[in-house]
Amino acid sequence: MLHRTGGAQQCSIELPGAQPVSQETKPYLNHNIDNGRLISHTPGLNSLYDTFLRGRALAGRSSAAFGYRPIIDELGNAGPYEWVSWDFFHERFVNLSSGFRHHGLQPGDKVGIMLGNSIEWMLTEYACYYQCFVLVPLYESLGPGSLEQIIQETGMRAIVCGSKHISILHELSETTPSLRSLVVSGASQSELIQLSNGLSALRIHSFDSTEELGARHPIETEKLPVADDAATIVYTSGTSGRQKGVVIRHANFLASIAGVLALRDAGDMYNFSTEDCSMGFLPLAHCLGRLVTHLVIVSGGRTAFPRGDPAKLIEDLKDLQPTIFVGVPRIFNRIQDKVLSAVKMKGGLSSALFQYAYNTKKGNLGRGQLSHWLWDRVVFKPLREKFGGKLNLIVSGSAPISPETLEFLRCCFSCSVVEGYGLTETIGPTTVTLIDDIEPGNVGAPLPCAMMKLRSVAELGYTVDDKPCPRGEVLMKGGHIGGEYYCQPEATREAFTDDGWFCTGDIGTIDARGRLHIIDRKNNLFKLAQGEFIAPEHIENVFTDHFIVDQAFVYGNPLQSYLVAIIVPDEKLLTMFLQSKGIISQQAAERISLEDLCANDQVPQAVISELAIWGKAHSLRGFEIPKRIRLVATSFEDADLLTPTLKLKRRAAQAYFKDTLA
Repeated sequence: MLHRTGGAQQCSIELPGAQPVSQETKPYLNHNIDNGRLISHTPGLNSLYDTFLRGRALAGRSSAAFGYRPIIDELGNAGPYEWVSWDFFHERFVNLSSGFRHHGLQPGDKVGIMLGNSIEWMLTEYACYYQCFVLVPLYESLGPGSLEQIIQETGMRAIVCGSKHISILHELSETTPSLRSLVVSGASQSELIQLSNGLSALRIHSFDSTEELGARHPIETEKLPVADDAATIVYTSGTSGRQKGVVIRHANFLASIAGVLALRDAGDMYNFSTEDCSMGFLPLAHCLGRLVTHLVIVSGGRTAFPRGDPAKLIEDLKDLQPTIFVGVPRIFNRIQDKVLSAVKMKGGLSSALFQYAYNTKKGNLGRGQLSHWLWDRVVFKPLREKFGGKLNLIVSGSAPISPETLEFLRCCFSCSVVEGYGLTETIGPTTVTLIDDIEPGNVGAPLPCAMMKLRSVAELGYTVDDKPCPRGEVLMKGGHIGGEYYCQPEATREAFTDDGWFCTGDIGTIDARGRLHIIDRKNNLFKLAQGEFIAPEHIENVFTDHFIVDQAFVYGNPLQSYLVAIIVPDEKLLTMFLQSKGIISQQAAERISLEDLCANDQVPQAVISELAIWGKAHSLRGFEIPKRIRLVATSFEDADLLTPTLKLKRRAAQAYFKDTLA
């Protein structure tokens, strides 16, 4: 049962009657729960297919459901948004699901999807739900090794992809015998015949022809999905770089949806409704992007997708006029930088007026006021209109957002900005900031479907007895959590306790109001500003395999979008490499020291270029390749940065190189 307590008071409370456990806090629940029972579902919803039916009933069958901007010329220019009704969308995904059955798929089969955000993505998702296939999202940036692992591990039977992916998937077909079919979006069947000439290992079908086949020869679903059925397997990076597939059941998604809607009904969350229009920008392969999309769907709102060109995102936003936008800090940082740079360039009275208006609104934020009767119309209205003029909710997730950027968004857009914390295993956010809490630095309280607690990590100096607030590893529990990694029982045992708590690997503290703050990581995995997970040991291992690298330390700041690497080079091999590049002569090589080489401005540039080529050749993605490096002559042993077992002491290394990493 929920009740509204209101005001800036407790955001979460200790579980009533919970018995103390050594080196753990008591579990914390959302402050709206007054009987200690977590919310697990919304009555009448037994699957994600049901969420679509609920949204259609609220909005009306002929109302607009999903939108897109058609490309009208070879330059990538787009026409205005076009919309697909709820009924027509339903008809299309039912036809598509029958087409999949004609391609040999059976209930329970794994279907990959390797597309950018689009109506085709959503049609594929719901086609899978309708026939009880299991959807496996594949990031388009995945390297061959990760793709091969996922296809092999899941026994994937078909992949929905773009024509640009045909070649690499065909190359993998010899080692992925389960994969029999590709369904290609954006190409006609005649074009595919040419593209697939000589590619006999796979049956290749166009997306449109698959839909048409299902329309001509429908195959009724054998059974509609139920809560306990697997809906999707979402892969996330492990600390070694190996992907782990989180098995997410319909019940897990339904619990998350129920938690957010319960918070909405209690007045602590944005009021999702049929009036909403969401820009589907965050990748649908990402749990946060999918969860928000399903929240809009179940509420009867509309969802539309941008063209996929980041340079044209603002243009798409202006044309769409969304009420909801979900992004990552990197996007919001760029918006902030562009706006403030433009203001600075104007100078004079215009710049002074903006700063005065901004400072006024900044002061009002402390009193809980997002809008201003004058400055919103005179100063900030043009900026809001560039983003469509109707934004009511901005959601930031996947990485920490700076207090300055939070303040900027609230002042300039006069709308609610919500930050959450979660992982793939928790279906996106498991804690969120409450709608009236504008104090930065925290990631809020558990959703009503979740509870959290801290467990001491004494070896890292974090304990639940710390003052003024307990600190420790964040553990989560609730019906929203995917409880296993597909075909990886050892990884499952490591991540989940016997009584069902998920060990996040993050270090947090819970403040006096019951809000979670993330302060460190227990393991080495971290995120960059764009929300991408980084496994530094894996990257370091790739680089230390290069002949010029003796030791490597890779660091990332979650408020930055790039990595920094500290490299201890092999002196002799570095000298030979530089000679081969014509940077130093043989005579100079005989008398120059390693310290002098590391201090030479040309040398780091040559090394970073070489390592970028090396990293790409070894399947590192672009964001995994450091954009800055520092060469150092002192070994990690001499700097006391290694443990007795020769493992890197990361916190010590971070402190040692803090000036370089800043």
